[in-house]
Amino acid sequence: MIDFTAVSREIRSLLSRRRELLTFLGSVFAALGIFLQNVLKGDLPDALKTLEGHVFASYGLLLLVPSLLLALRLAKLNAGMTLNGVLYARLMQEQSFTAKPGADALRRAARVNVFGVSFLMFFLADLLAGFAAAILALALHVEPDWLCPVAGGLIVLLGLLSYLYFHRQAAAFALAKTFADGCGPVTRDEWEAHTAESLRDGNHDMITILALVGLIVFSAFEGMSGLGKATASTDLPRAEVQRLGPLAYGLLMTTTCFFGLATYIRLRIAIGARSLQLDPTDRPFRPLKLTDSLLGYMLLAFLFAVSLHFLLYPYVAERLLLVVDAAAFAAAVLAEQIALVIAGFAYRKP
Repeated sequence: MIDFTAVSREIRSLLSRRRELLTFLGSVFAALGIFLQNVLKGDLPDALKTLEGHVFASYGLLLLVPSLLLALRLAKLNAGMTLNGVLYARLMQEQSFTAKPGADALRRAARVNVFGVSFLMFFLADLLAGFAAAILALALHVEPDWLCPVAGGLIVLLGLLSYLYFHRQAAAFALAKTFADGCGPVTRDEWEAHTAESLRDGNHDMITILALVGLIVFSAFEGMSGLGKATASTDLPRAEVQRLGPLAYGLLMTTTCFFGLATYIRLRIAIGARSLQLDPTDRPFRPLKLTDSLLGYMLLAFLFAVSLHFLLYPYVAERLLLVVDAAAFAAAVLAEQIALVIAGFAYRKP
């Protein structure tokens, strides 16, 4: 028997664990950044001075293992969300107090959604693991040099394959369960309570994304500011650190902000859809309305423009770069507003 209480509680538990993992991921990156800067400036005690000779290898490994394991954990949590999402769709097909999902709702719930929050959060952790793997390969002096980003790409690919494998397993199990088991009763009060909790979870997720992006971006700022003060004799030549460091940090910051923006938009749309379920007269997708969610998104858009500025700074004239910054910020905000308008049409009742 598919029980609504068990399914809804498991969904909220999965969402809570996902937020905590992302917070931990940001903390790991920030702490390792401080560790790296202290080593580069020669601030280690004499007993640990030998660590300077393989600091980048240590940094890459210490970042790679947690990031990869967290990415795999996020993939497993997505599998749990997929399983319970299919069961939830099956339960909703049996109720009569709100619009029923279509006949293909179970198949849609079982599909891989590359624009879904679960995938975007997983992929951000997976990219961080790939970044760490590239640094580790560079510190180990893998030859030729182009194999270093290839190593990072292979780690990202490994994570993606694991994600797809876990997802397929969960979807197959859930679909089989929906055909084998019956559905328990669902009351309107239970459904409304779960939907209200889903709204709160969505808002917490948006704050978590903002905190994660902020941790990574500002930790990268600190990292870049310390590259010029590197005096220790490390496993990478100082000239190479000066040349590749800003580029690596700039790419990481810009990529993190981009996926943070995409995740935030997806969460805003999900929250709006839940709001309409509770109150069909609500208008959550109104464009050009200054809301708390929009202000949070604008902060992410600002971080995206700043990250792009530091990525392009060595290669673009300063005056032109300011134009690029403004265009990037405007494009990010416009993309969010367009997404809201499209969502408003999609969720409009006929």
